[in-house]
Amino acid sequence: MRMAIGMDLHSKKTVAYSVYADNGEVPSRHQKFLDSFNKEFEEFPTTPKWFEKMADFVSKHECHVLIENSTVAHDTYWFLTNLGIDTVVAQAQDLYRITRSVKKTDKNDSRELAGYMRRRLNGEDEFSECYMPSPEWMTKREMCRGLSSEKDYLANVKRKVRAHLLLHGIKLRNKYSDITCDKALRELASYKDPYLMMMIRYAVDARKRIDLMEKTIQQLFCEDRMFQLIYSIPGFGVLSAAYFTSLIVDVSRFPDGSRFSASFGVVPKMRASADSNPNCATTHRGDELARYLLMFCVLSHVKHMPDSVVSRMYRRLVANGKKKREALVAAGRKLLTVVYAVLRDDRMYVSDPEELMLARETEDSEREDTGLTDKREDERFD
Repeated sequence: MRMAIGMDLHSKKTVAYSVYADNGEVPSRHQKFLDSFNKEFEEFPTTPKWFEKMADFVSKHECHVLIENSTVAHDTYWFLTNLGIDTVVAQAQDLYRITRSVKKTDKNDSRELAGYMRRRLNGEDEFSECYMPSPEWMTKREMCRGLSSEKDYLANVKRKVRAHLLLHGIKLRNKYSDITCDKALRELASYKDPYLMMMIRYAVDARKRIDLMEKTIQQLFCEDRMFQLIYSIPGFGVLSAAYFTSLIVDVSRFPDGSRFSASFGVVPKMRASADSNPNCATTHRGDELARYLLMFCVLSHVKHMPDSVVSRMYRRLVANGKKKREALVAAGRKLLTVVYAVLRDDRMYVSDPEELMLARETEDSEREDTGLTDKREDERFD
């Protein structure tokens, strides 16, 4: 028997529901088995022991499992896959029967997921499947997220220091582009201000963690060809190049540049009806942090590569009256097409090391001064 199983995952419990996935009426013997499965696994602990028990229960049948993308979906996907169960992870925003349901319960969600999976097995494509990286790639991705969090923390410390200086009328002898550089910290310490001394300690500790994480990430990615190609594009720093590499993994997954850009959520939603085709916000699909880092990459790229197609597009949009943030999002999409072309053709964007060093600036150079503190880009396209 072919059966579809919907699993509503939580960190401590899982609710599962199975349905008959073949065409025609359900034979009585199969319905009896499905009923016994639904009774046995109506609610169970999210532990390897119970997943193994479920795999043994359905071992004589063709089983297909659908789960919604969440913080526990990755580990569950790989555990079930290694047990020989066909498992699919769906994008949450595609599951309208769940997200817009007036009956929001775990049991109802598992039933809806089972229905989605049954219809998928019978040829209906209602949702996008999430790409599940291997545990090794997931570890690299988590390292990058940790580094980004530390850099955001340091940027926040810088803002607090500058605000304190302004509030108390303290003027430093020099104008520091980085208020946490060694020279600036020594000058700040000379004022013996208790608040500044605390901020200095926070900054020093954060810098140590960032240095350690950057060295680790460089060791993890230094021999990766995809990382080298992305890193050759001015505007991409170690963090952004490594994170994009960990998200893409295999560029051949994308048939063209449009699909590649769409996976990062910087393309407009399609809401055309008859003669109406309004401007729409971006889809926000894919990884939020990637879109956040992409904005810094665009800012740095425009600054250091004024004659590139991305920079010309950005300046043209601003000159035509577009808000700078809207222009950044549109230029970000253009920069993604550059990334795709570089990876597709396996060719460095800037091959001369000296030229690249002059053009490159890391994406975190002045996080506290860009105003890009919100990681969502609710901008619209023409």
